Amino acid sequence: MKKVSFIFLLLIIGYSIFHFSEKYLGVSVRRYGAPVDCHVNTDINKVIECINLNYMKFDAYTKDWSEGLSERYIGAKLNKLYRDTNIEFSAFSNIKACSNKNNCQVHIKNNNYRIDSYQDLVAYIRLQSDTQGYTYNRSNSFWNNIPASKLWRFSRSYKFPYHDIIISQKDGKYIFYVLSMEAVPLKGNYDLLIGSLTAFCSADKFSSSKKYICGGYRFYFYDEINDDIKNFSLSLDRRENPASALIKYGNSSYKIDLND
Repeated sequence: MKKVSFIFLLLIIGYSIFHFSEKYLGVSVRRYGAPVDCHVNTDINKVIECINLNYMKFDAYTKDWSEGLSERYIGAKLNKLYRDTNIEFSAFSNIKACSNKNNCQVHIKNNNYRIDSYQDLVAYIRLQSDTQGYTYNRSNSFWNNIPASKLWRFSRSYKFPYHDIIISQKDGKYIFYVLSMEAVPLKGNYDLLIGSLTAFCSADKFSSSKKYICGGYRFYFYDEINDDIKNFSLSLDRRENPASALIKYGNSSYKIDLND
């Protein structure tokens, strides 16, 4: 009888530790992290507010988080470059020449990359969360770097371990669109997925010129987290002066108005 009581006590203690760790420390046996105590809501702003509050609570125990620090983080300069935008269902068509060749994936220097090519340019984007992008100009054999790291909204979200890239042109200048995805596990059957579409522009009409962030869009939808490498792709309606971006995730596809 004492043995049964002792085992029961251990189970209670174990459950209490697990519940505390999941609720306050963000620790979980779930693959994508502990679900935040927020639920699907048609008002995304309420979900974002709920996530912010819960993340502040988590970090109060782990990173000496404070309300002031959280506000500075959420209102950081990078986040101010993005505008929240609506998405609508739309058929996905990929204009990349490599779209039917291994999903535009290449393996270089022990790293996996997504790739796109347009005119004399070739663009690579590394498939890790600490990503880096590179462009290569075949005409002059010149390499150029795209500083594409940490394009996230939340510090504690699940970061998809890959990105996608596509090259376009506007007014004679090149624009490189980079798609990053993150997700926040929610209570219930669905999670909040957040896409960040970042535009990097050339300082002039030459592809070897410095790249800088010249705009960004964030969009939100509910689905289950799936980090299959083929799970999302980026395209445009056209290469020159694109009016919309096309994003495919799983079996669904969406359109973003770039003139919004």
